[in-house]
Parts: sequence; C-alpha cells; structure tokens
Amino acid sequence: MIRDLFRAVGIGCIISGGILYVADTSPSSNPTESSDSYKEQLQAAEAELAKVKKELATAQISSAADSVDTKNSKTETQNNDVVSSDPIMKTILTIERGSNSSDVASKLERAGLIENAREFEQYLREQHLSGRIQIGEYEIDSTMDMKKIASLITGAQ
Repeated sequence: MIRDLFRAVGIGCIISGGILYVADTSPSSNPTESSDSYKEQLQAAEAELAKVKKELATAQISSAADSVDTKNSKTETQNNDVVSSDPIMKTILTIERGSNSSDVASKLERAGLIENAREFEQYLREQHLSGRIQIGEYEIDSTMDMKKIASLITGAQ
C-alpha cells in the first residue's frame, strides 16, 4: 500500500516535471517582444555597470591617500593681506605602528604635499631621521617644505 502511494507520487512528479520542461522550452508567442525585453534589460545592466564603475573610480581616488584625510583646501591671506592665488592644502597625516620612511613618503606624495617620495626619503636618511619617525596624527599643509615636515613627524628641532 505505501509502495503504491510512493509510486503514484513519483509518477506524478515525473509527469509534472515533463510538463514544466515543455512549457518552459516552448517558443515565445512573440519573439521580438522577448528580444526587446532582453535588450532593455541589457541596457539597464550596462547603465548600472557604468554607474558602479564611476563610483569605484571615485572611491579609489579618495582612498589613494590611505589614511591621509584631506581637509577642504582654503585660500589664506599672506602677510601683506593679499589673497594668495594658490590654495593652501591642509592634510592630517596618520602614521601608524609599523610605518617606515618609505610608507610616510608615499602617503605625502599621494596627498600632493611633496613632489617626490624618493627625494623626501633620501632627505630623511641624510639627516639621520628615517628611524625617528613618530606614530601619531600630524596636520601638514602645502606651504611646508621637507625640512619642516621631517622635523614635525620626527620631533627633531
């Protein structure tokens, strides 16, 4: 009796599976309608992909400075009360445990505060400061030269 019940359920499953297969693979009543629908879905997906690519590019650019948080750049007046044509860019440089002079120089270069990371690294070595870099957060602006930046991050006077 149970055997007959299982057999009936199995046969029912096979028949319903066959019906669903045939119904799913039957050609659409209007092939151009499904083609247009596919094209619309493809265009929507491509538009979404373009949007995501732009957002990703923006995110990569903003995170390129690693843990360097760039504040809004402001124009400040010089001593003679004339507004400078170049904006002064202020940045918070975060030096974490394990960072070396190469890491710091790269962060400064990516933030646009120094022109060449290798030159800054060489300056630190020549001044015997490369091993004296202190962990912490430092406010650095674009008016500072290599000497000022180095003395700030190493505590050298």
